[in-house]
Amino acid sequence: MNRVELVCVGTELLLSRVNTNVHLVSNYLNRAGLTLSRNTTVGDVQEEIAACVREALHRSSLVIVCGGLGPTFDDVTREAVAELLNRKLIFDPEVWEAIREYFQRRKVNPPESVKKQACIIEGSQVLPNHRGTAPGLLIPVNPGGKTLILLPGPPVELEGILEESVLPHLKKAFPSPEKRCFRFTVAGLPESVVEERSSSLFSRYEKEMAEFTILTGPGVIELLVQVFEGKKEVARKIEEELKTIFGEAFLGLESPSLPELVGNLLLERRWTLTVAESCTGGMVGSKITDVPGSSAYFKGSIVAYSNQLKRRLLKVPPTLLRKFGAVSEQVAIAMAKGARKVGKSDVSLSLTGVAGPGGASPEKPVGLVWMAVAFPDNRCLARQFLFGGNRLQVRERAVFSGLDFLRREIIGWRPKEKRGRK
Repeated sequence: MNRVELVCVGTELLLSRVNTNVHLVSNYLNRAGLTLSRNTTVGDVQEEIAACVREALHRSSLVIVCGGLGPTFDDVTREAVAELLNRKLIFDPEVWEAIREYFQRRKVNPPESVKKQACIIEGSQVLPNHRGTAPGLLIPVNPGGKTLILLPGPPVELEGILEESVLPHLKKAFPSPEKRCFRFTVAGLPESVVEERSSSLFSRYEKEMAEFTILTGPGVIELLVQVFEGKKEVARKIEEELKTIFGEAFLGLESPSLPELVGNLLLERRWTLTVAESCTGGMVGSKITDVPGSSAYFKGSIVAYSNQLKRRLLKVPPTLLRKFGAVSEQVAIAMAKGARKVGKSDVSLSLTGVAGPGGASPEKPVGLVWMAVAFPDNRCLARQFLFGGNRLQVRERAVFSGLDFLRREIIGWRPKEKRGRK
């Protein structure tokens, strides 16, 4: 198999910038039937860049380098690679003309510094950049028949060259079946439990899968399965077995997000929702309104952080607050009922808890959250959660667990008369 490595250049990637290019490049490699074996991040230091590329070429038949092709003093990828390969940098008039036209379309005179972007490494093939000024370079590396590809770092420019030039080259130079990644999602269970329950399943399909991994996402666990073209039926078989293994915790194949799923369920039942939030401070409402069209079913979120507002806005009886405290089953139920009444909605969700780091007690530790859901028939269900992590993690976990709690209860709700109750 052809081994592929990615080298991402940029000091900012070692400081505070999130590197999204690795996912972008990986997706295009999959479309060519290739898999990224390693990603290395290096700062804007010429000697360090050269060392990383040298090591990657030693291990792999294809090396892609992103970043460091700009016009500023710290863009030194060209220089590093030219020195490593012992090749000259040659000014290319056609590339310079394309750069000048790019600036002219914007009615700007190109600064002198951008001329360095028209310098091409000897023996390389120019990959046009129609969204920026720095072209990509495809460089055959001999001996060994290896390939080095230099690409700009800005994602829009990178994706354009990947789509227009790199992908067609890879499909021709490295012929192999295209891979497709399938995403299965499970909610409400820890990663270790998901892995334990699904390990034997994926062991049985090991020979039919190109790759398998488990990822922890916001409030969910994702099972990512890569299969070669022509093996798509494997994904469907896995989906059916995961339904049996996880039941209502299984969100499905290529599932929408939890807020979207809740919105879809509300639309199906023609229900509206109001949320009462204490410890989450409006985060649930924010996630719900991230979904376009949520105004069709979402009435709003009442952030009653203090006991005073719990009493005033949600009509939580003072006796409950005194006797049981704000973080309790009784108050969560009262908040849900109050939110449903105030919002004049069909269903409501409430959350109240101890996010920390203060405010805890032996009986009510940091991470304790009570939630409740109130339904059209006045039935109200409450559930206790205990989350680990810091303040932000507790709040985020409460948000997604609350949405999943609401999702499950909506799915399981039946009118009283249909449940055999008198």
